[in-house]
Amino acid sequence: MMIRPLLALLLTLTPALAEEPARPVVSEIVTGSAIASRDFPGVIAAEVETTLGFQTAGRIETRPVALGDAVTAGQVLATLDQVTLAEDVAAAEAGLRAARAESDFATQSLARAQELSRRGVAPQAALEAAEAKAAAARASVASARADLTRARDAERFGRLTAPTAGVVSLILAEPGTVVTPGTPVLRLATAAGCEAVIDVPDDMLSVLPKDARFTIETRGDGALTAPGQLRLIEPVADASTRAHRLRISLADGGHAFRLGTLVTARLDQPEDALLTLPAAAILTDAEPFRVWRIGTDRRAEAVPVTLGQPLGDRVVITSGLAPGDEVAIRGIRSLTPGQHLGPRVSP
Repeated sequence: MMIRPLLALLLTLTPALAEEPARPVVSEIVTGSAIASRDFPGVIAAEVETTLGFQTAGRIETRPVALGDAVTAGQVLATLDQVTLAEDVAAAEAGLRAARAESDFATQSLARAQELSRRGVAPQAALEAAEAKAAAARASVASARADLTRARDAERFGRLTAPTAGVVSLILAEPGTVVTPGTPVLRLATAAGCEAVIDVPDDMLSVLPKDARFTIETRGDGALTAPGQLRLIEPVADASTRAHRLRISLADGGHAFRLGTLVTARLDQPEDALLTLPAAAILTDAEPFRVWRIGTDRRAEAVPVTLGQPLGDRVVITSGLAPGDEVAIRGIRSLTPGQHLGPRVSP
């Protein structure tokens, strides 16, 4: 009679003996993306830079400006060998005088041929030959006049002047260098205004607002600070770093900053603006995509989430989670709904 109570006691204890102990779980507490507080090194550059060169060929004779010099509109920046250019003008002028003399002689010869033809003492072929020579002489005058115009233009183009006020930001050719038309000689940063230039990783562009705002701060003692707004994202990434160049307009044109100053750009964004998780934490075998959220009772719950753009090895969560939620990020394939989990382990 004692067997039945013993069997009943064993059956009562069996579930407790069979239940597995709660295992620890590697999880992450959902917070705002670290992109909000990320700093990017950069430099102050001119909003508009112009590369200047001569419009004619020659040897650079002088370059009266140096790197960093401030120049005014019309100021001479460099000159070519003026002796050679002046000789070209003189030769063109002599050529024009010779062509005009030849034209005058041909015109007089034509007049005589016409008179003789009118009297009937010269054949028609002689008149036609005189007319052809006069026409060729007039063409030679036109050609010589064009040569003189080009020579004078070349002499004028032998002086490289600043198209606008600015600062010499780069020297590309030294005196003595023989250049062809269009060869870069120097770069001029115009006085239109300054901007901050930074490089950002390619995967950040997908979550960067089109009107992103930054705080620009110089480095070192006596730091200057100014607000800035994204003006341009250069479409082509750097071949080696795969980073894109961003140009940030500064308040008041950035006139308080000096060109070439090293700065730090901080993206202005609320800390909870972006929620991200490791891509490995997302169950993507079926839609809707899900994550394992761990409740306060340490039970696993499959929660549908909406994914945004990837951000490196992480992905933006646009809905389904809130800051402070705990989400399992490893061993997610072995979890089951309602499974009791042990203490949290940081990754």
